Amino acid sequence: MKIWTWKKKYEGFLAYSRSKLALIMFTFDLADELTAKNIIVNAIHPATLMKTNMVSEHFGIPLSSVKKGRKALTALASSKEVTGEFFDGKRRAKALEQAYDIKSREKLKRMTEDHLYNYLKT
Repeated sequence: MKIWTWKKKYEGFLAYSRSKLALIMFTFDLADELTAKNIIVNAIHPATLMKTNMVSEHFGIPLSSVKKGRKALTALASSKEVTGEFFDGKRRAKALEQAYDIKSREKLKRMTEDHLYNYLKT
């Protein structure tokens, strides 16, 4: 999935997926930046289609509970073993390949900074 491929027609699920990929890419960069300070940063997909309002409104029947997602988040938050990784629930997993591509992450960072320039300048 190319995160910066734009279409004229808005597609909610595609936008949601791209936002999650962007967050994972940002998380990997942040982990690299904070390693020297011994700050642990990881990305997590806590559970699939948890019982939330968003899932109920758009997908219908949930596939997992919020409690399951909370347990995964709590386990990762209390772990000090690894940084700069992606987790699916409680297990280490692979994110989309683009998340590991340094050039893609640099492009995302430049695009984000360009879009936010007017808001961030002092």
